[in-house]
Amino acid sequence: VENTENRIIFTINPGHVFGTGMHSSTQLCIINLEKYVTKKSEVLDLGCGSGILSIISLLLGAKHANAIDIDANAVKTAYENAALNGIEKNKYYVTSGNIIDSKEIQDEIGYDKYDIIVANIIADVIISMAPIVKKSIKKDGIFISSGIIKDRVADVTSALDENGFEIIDTAYKDEWVSVTAKIKTNQKLQG
Repeated sequence: VENTENRIIFTINPGHVFGTGMHSSTQLCIINLEKYVTKKSEVLDLGCGSGILSIISLLLGAKHANAIDIDANAVKTAYENAALNGIEKNKYYVTSGNIIDSKEIQDEIGYDKYDIIVANIIADVIISMAPIVKKSIKKDGIFISSGIIKDRVADVTSALDENGFEIIDTAYKDEWVSVTAKIKTNQKLQG
């Protein structure tokens, strides 16, 4: 890729797992990561696939990123893609498991820890993850969700609202939607 605009270039080899970066929902997440990632950001990538969003967070300057995927093959692929992009292993941790059903995985990922949590999955999984995200995110953290088809936006925003989030941005590209939210004031103390 010729870099005529002095942009960050991301190198990817998706291997046998999901994620090339070309999908509209992924691009919506990247646009939001560009808005919110800082040098102090601790990032969690839920459903990381090939590691695109967590690795891009690090390339954008995040302090550290954790990533998880239900597919065990994602661990090796995400680490390989991190190496392709010059990401040091001490800044990046990838694991595999079902964060919705496994308390052990939730404990491993941690609580009250993340400035940014990103999930580019599907509406039903985002809805199921909302209570876990609330426990994992810092009180002033940002939750970026995408992979949502237009017909399911109301379901996702409703679930986020029920779990103490307020919507701060909704973006559309083609038939896909990204919903960005944060914990409502005083909700973290109650949750």
